[in-house]
Amino acid sequence: MALEERTGIFGKYWGNTYDSSVALNMEQMKINATYIWLSLREKGWSMNAVAGMLGNMQSESSINPGRWESNIVGGDPTAHGYGLVQWTPYTKYTDWIVNQGYNDPSEMDANLFRINYEVDNEIQWIPTTQYPFTFNQFKISQLSPYELAMMFIVNYERPADPDQPARGTQAEFWFEFLGGVVPPTPTVKKKNNFPWVIMTNKLRQKRTIF
Repeated sequence: MALEERTGIFGKYWGNTYDSSVALNMEQMKINATYIWLSLREKGWSMNAVAGMLGNMQSESSINPGRWESNIVGGDPTAHGYGLVQWTPYTKYTDWIVNQGYNDPSEMDANLFRINYEVDNEIQWIPTTQYPFTFNQFKISQLSPYELAMMFIVNYERPADPDQPARGTQAEFWFEFLGGVVPPTPTVKKKNNFPWVIMTNKLRQKRTIF
């Protein structure tokens, strides 16, 4: 089976086996976007930056970690893209991730591991005069999702035509969507007695004493 619901560190997501390539529909992309947000926020990413990157991923791979460029499995190892952000050539990512101990380059966690590695080591990202930000600055930025999507396409993706405002509009959609993602409830939560609660309790005690 090519397209399948998979399980990673942060729950369920959609993808396909390494020897296949499928575009995801919107509902599947929403599940993957949620997974990516839950994972990257643990690494200190802002929701704005994640949304900006998702706006690009939607155009690059339909947010499918196992997507091949143009759905051509394999392709030219010197010029063909692969993965969430379509690393080109794909061997830049696939060869590297296997050396990191991952058996399957199509895994979501493998893709995100590579992205975080790039941030930590300031690779793949090239600051420009238009957007003179480092990858680490992008990661925590509170700029608008639209602007961050434009920054990502110029500094990271670097296509022949970077004038793609649709990616900014998509980033705004993902930002609004992610705003509805409720963080997991902590396993231990201490209940605080706020001043007005303490005062109310004291008044109740006074009313019961005659």
